[in-house]
Parts: sequence; C-alpha cells; structure tokens
Amino acid sequence: MKSWLKFFGLSFFSDKIAKEARTRGVLNCVIGFVFALLFIFCGVLAANCAPFNTHYKNSSAFKALVYGATETAALTVSDARVSADKTVNTYMDESYAEDYNLVIDTRPSTAYDDFEAYCVKKSGEGEITYAEYLALSEEDKAEYDFKIRYTLNELILTDELVAEYESFLSGREEFAELSASKGQMEAEAYKSDVYELYLKTYYPAFSAYEGKSAIPLLRSYYYVNHLTKSDVKNALFIFDDVLFGYFTTDGGVEVSFFGSYESVPQGVLTAETADKFIYETFAASVSVSANVYLMTVFRFIPFIAAIPVLLALIAKLALTFLKDVKYKKYTVCLKIEFSYLAVGSLLSALITFICGYFLSSNLLNSLPIIILAAVLAVRTVVFLIYEYLIIKKTPD
Repeated sequence: MKSWLKFFGLSFFSDKIAKEARTRGVLNCVIGFVFALLFIFCGVLAANCAPFNTHYKNSSAFKALVYGATETAALTVSDARVSADKTVNTYMDESYAEDYNLVIDTRPSTAYDDFEAYCVKKSGEGEITYAEYLALSEEDKAEYDFKIRYTLNELILTDELVAEYESFLSGREEFAELSASKGQMEAEAYKSDVYELYLKTYYPAFSAYEGKSAIPLLRSYYYVNHLTKSDVKNALFIFDDVLFGYFTTDGGVEVSFFGSYESVPQGVLTAETADKFIYETFAASVSVSANVYLMTVFRFIPFIAAIPVLLALIAKLALTFLKDVKYKKYTVCLKIEFSYLAVGSLLSALITFICGYFLSSNLLNSLPIIILAAVLAVRTVVFLIYEYLIIKKTPD
C-alpha cells in the first residue's frame, strides 16, 4: 500500500517513480481519472464561489447601487420572499444615465403579462394585429410570423374576463372536462386553467417566447429582454423569490451571480444590512451552482480522457524516433501519462482557484481543461527530455 501511495502521489514529480507504471495495472488509470474529475470540480466550484466576497467588496459602483436600491424602494424580507412598495426598471427610463441598471419587480413569478399579440410580414414590412391576421386568407397568413410584445402590466383575471374566455371555449371538449371539475377546484386555480386553455386554443404556440410553460408571464419579460442576453452586465434584478446581479469590480473583473432569500434575515432592508443581504443571497445559490458545475465537469469527461491519450501518442512517436525499446508498446506510454493525471489535475484546480480572483466567471468554467492540458504537456516534455538525456549518455 505504501509503495502504491508513493507511486500515485509522487509519479508526477519523479520520472523514476513514473516509470513504475510499466508494471502496474490499468486500474491506476481509472483511479487517476476519477481523482481528476474530483479535483477539477472542486477547482471550478472554489474559483466561482470563494472569491465572491472579495469581488463584492472591491466593486464600489455596484455596492452603491445595492445601497441605493434600499432607498429607492421599501424592500422587506419575509418568509424567503422580498416585497417592495413600487416597481423600478431603469432600462425603461430614457433619462437614466448611470452605468448600472436597477430592476425591482416583486410581483409573483406566476403573474401573467397582459401581452400584445401581433404579426409581421416575413419580409419584415408591416405589422398587423392578431385579430387582423385571423381575418386573412390562409394564403395571406403564410406570409406572416406571429409575435408577442410584453407590456409589464399584470393581467388580473376578473370574473368578466373569465366569462369571455368561457364563452369562447364553449362547446370544446377540453373545456367541458374543465368545467365539470370546477366545483372541486379553488376559484383562482379554475380561472388560471380557463385562461391557459384559452391561450392554447386562440393563439399559436408561445414556445418561442416561453419555452415549456407556453404562458406569457411578467417575469418572462426580463428573461427575454435582459437575463438571457450574453451582453447583460452591470445590473441588479430583485424579484420576489430570486436575485440576479452583474457587476464589474474596481479591478475590471466581471462577475455574475444569483441567489434566493432562504438565509436572509427577515425585516426591512437598509443600507446597513444590504451587504449581508447580498452575501446571504449568494451563499444560498452555492448548492445549486455546485450541481451546475458538476454537469460542466461531466461535459469535460471526453476532453480529460483525450489529453493523456493524445500526449501518450506524441510520447510514443518521440520515443520511437529515439529508438527507446522500453516504450515499444503504446500502452506503456499511456499508463505513464495517466499516472500524471491526478496530481496534474490538482495543480490545475489550484491554478483555477487562484485565477478566480483575477478572471471573470465566464472564463473560469473552461479554464481547467486548458490548464490541465498545459500542465500535462509540460510534464510530458520534461519526461521526454529526461529520456533523451539518458539515451544520449548511455546509448546501449
């Protein structure tokens, strides 16, 4: 066991120990690969999470925005939810000239948007209402694309509106089934089901805007217009159940984060409690982020496996050129390369963690593979140089 631990832990630093791979089994390659996945995962997670407090402390403009948010609206935390006395959206304020944008919209995430439906010609010319589109012939309809425009006005399902939807759906089999179960449902749930059935029946699919939900929601406006955009930065979005932040540190590092309010102390938010609010919100997202980074590492599996495989092939070709018969078999070079993998990935994880303090989060997730490839490549070159010197010194 002691001999194996010595081989597994020190082969990266010693050519003599690494050469023991020739007589060891393939299981060492598997173990090294598993440790590589573990170390890279830990490196990515640490690089994205550990530097956050430092980044936030060194982002004076974003901190000023957070403090200002507590003064712009009365924000209250209760039962892992945030409520505000007003809605704020500086993106829609043409007179707003600050570098950072602020959005405060604590209406329920399930609230419906009172959207506008319209159609535009595929050639890009002209816009008509959806009612005008329905009056067209089938041939003319084929020239138009269906679109919606979010209004950020909440649609309240009044009894009058629901009655209109019921009138439209009257006679349809799906509505008959829904109507038959009305007495067993809560009033608001019934209204929502009627409205959603009406949308499904009257309009084309909303999947281009709403994904699987197929219902235009208030929250979707922010996802469609801001949160899913690759160029979103320098902004704070405070919703009732989640927060999204994008900021640039005073040193120029771009950071993005999200989080919920489970650990945030209840009460009115003030400038004095704003920092703790941000820290606790981010901390609540770590477990979710860990799952995301775990999926990222799983996507790395083919690349992690390919690096030692390719380097072993390069080493085999170089040693064949040097006429070193000890490495006649490719599997010998492969086992040596895999013996470097565990420690090489640990070094890559440590370098990635350090880079988390200096690089944006967008770069960190793909960085470990690049670093690992570089580390193993350098180690392979050192090994080949060592073998070359041995052969040159003792050609027999």
